[in-house]
Amino acid sequence: MKKLGYLGPPGTFSHTAAMQYAAENDFQPVCCSGLETVFRQIQAGLMDAGVVPAENSTGGTVGETLDLLSAVEGIYITGELLLPVHQHLLVRPGVKLQQIKKVYSHPQALSQCRHMLQEQLPGIPVTETASTAAAALLVSAASWPLAAAVGSVSAAENYGLEVLCSDIQDSGVNNVTRFLVLGRKKTVTSNPARTSLVLAVKDRPGALYHILREFAMRKINLTRIESRPAGNKLGDYIFFIDFLGLDDDPAVQTAITEIGEFVLWSRLLGSYPVYREPEEIESDSSVLMGGEVNLSNIREKIDLVDSEIMHLLTIRQHLVDEVARFKVGKTKIVDRQREEEIVSRVRELAAENNLDPAIVEKIYRLIIRGSVLRQRELISL
Repeated sequence: MKKLGYLGPPGTFSHTAAMQYAAENDFQPVCCSGLETVFRQIQAGLMDAGVVPAENSTGGTVGETLDLLSAVEGIYITGELLLPVHQHLLVRPGVKLQQIKKVYSHPQALSQCRHMLQEQLPGIPVTETASTAAAALLVSAASWPLAAAVGSVSAAENYGLEVLCSDIQDSGVNNVTRFLVLGRKKTVTSNPARTSLVLAVKDRPGALYHILREFAMRKINLTRIESRPAGNKLGDYIFFIDFLGLDDDPAVQTAITEIGEFVLWSRLLGSYPVYREPEEIESDSSVLMGGEVNLSNIREKIDLVDSEIMHLLTIRQHLVDEVARFKVGKTKIVDRQREEEIVSRVRELAAENNLDPAIVEKIYRLIIRGSVLRQRELISL
């Protein structure tokens, strides 16, 4: 039977997610000591797949998972699943709330229950552990009984603890963790699908804006963007982007090609089915990226491009206004040499992009004429 790695020990939410995925896809869950172990075992061929936590609706991103996705070569995201997470305060039998002197749990679990712990156990120190199950094991095995763990019912059952307080997560019943399924090969899927991309942005003004713009112009729906330190120097970051659609969709391929100018490197982490509850499968078609291509779709994209052109013309006019301030008190407003340099450059760009240079020149001469008139108006004020 195929092996599925997960972050142990038994009783973690990763264990629950792994059990759910294994039952549906004929895998044998295998406990691993850490997230990096899951990645390395898959990379080495000792595991066929793995389930790792990616983000929580309350606690946010699992940074270690993102770091490993960017660092470990040959690993792809092949699926995702959403797991409702119910955190409980676990104690040894008979221990009361007012007796608790210390709380143990995983950083994500502690983050998800921050308000409750502050209100109900003010001033009580908290200690981070490798997992919620490790916290439960620690409390059950410690010689000092007046401690508590934040974890699942499964962890309580596994380690002989009682649930003292139920559902202590700050977001109530809406606390959900997204898990990623990993493998050594890209999965073959169809829409509705999600694609994950990791990239390093060049250090230049507007680089990230231009990257996001390429997706927006093609109406590609970004569902998440996260940054993580690149590990080189302060201020260097890499970005993780999730979007709806397949990596072989023409619009996606074009967007990824166009962002090449603004990135140092990029890597597709995989396209995989969007997780949906069973009752959603028949009715939910809203996550399709583009749907059927027709005249209306194309005109909508043209309208989006026109809006972008107007935005850029507005930025250009603001820059022209700054130029006018430098020309106050000078007799020469028009710089013919500069104008011809602009025209020559845009004609070259037009030819490179299969546009008519003569038409582009006419457009830019109108823009230049308008800029000159604008400067004269500002200088005469």
